[in-house]
Amino acid sequence: MADLGERGQRLWDELHDCRPFNAADLVVLEELCRMADRLEQLDGVLSGDLDVWVRLEENHAGRKHTTEVVLDDAFGEARQLAATFERLAASLKLPEAKRKQEGGISDLAARRAARHAG
Repeated sequence: MADLGERGQRLWDELHDCRPFNAADLVVLEELCRMADRLEQLDGVLSGDLDVWVRLEENHAGRKHTTEVVLDDAFGEARQLAATFERLAASLKLPEAKRKQEGGISDLAARRAARHAG
């Protein structure tokens, strides 16, 4: 899919071929992949790798204006999105091995724990 980030595209590629999906399931899978990208971005905010969620730049009459959007409760957002991600993934009834391999949350949590430990 053209509008997915690296993580979402990887999830799409891995899961898209694991079983046939009907039209409704494809919409759910697409949203699941977008959520994986958002979780990756939230992980960057939480780890300090990213300082803002989004930066908008406008150019008016040669004068550049930048607006930054900061998440005050990135941890809460990540927790809620992770729970929704897990429910959405379960609704697709994916093969168990694929769900564990590309779970999205478990590998983010493992990377965060490793980063804090080391």
